Amino acid sequence: MLVGRIARGGEIVLAGFYGETVRFGFASAFVREARLRIAAEFTPADLAATLSLIADGRLSLRGLVSHARPADELGRAYGEAFDSPECLKMILDWKVAA
Repeated sequence: MLVGRIARGGEIVLAGFYGETVRFGFASAFVREARLRIAAEFTPADLAATLSLIADGRLSLRGLVSHARPADELGRAYGEAFDSPECLKMILDWKVAA
C-alpha cells in the first residue's frame, strides 16, 4: 500500500467522495508519523501549490478527467459522475450554454 512509501511526517489528504470505506495501514502511518487531512474545498494556497507542482513536472493530471458532457446533459452527467465507478472526474462543457 502507498502508506508504506510515505516519508516520515508525510501527509495523506482525502479530497472528494469515495464510494467505499477508505482503509489504510495504520501501523505504517503511525511509524512514519503521517498526518491525515480531509479537504472539503481547495484554498487559494492549495491551488497555487498544485499549479507549481504541475509547472515543475512533479505532478501529472493525465488520466484524472475520465468523462465530459455538454452542460445541457447535466442530469445525465451527474448520474454518471456519482453512479459510475469508471468516472473519476466529470467536466461539464458550458460552451453550448453560454
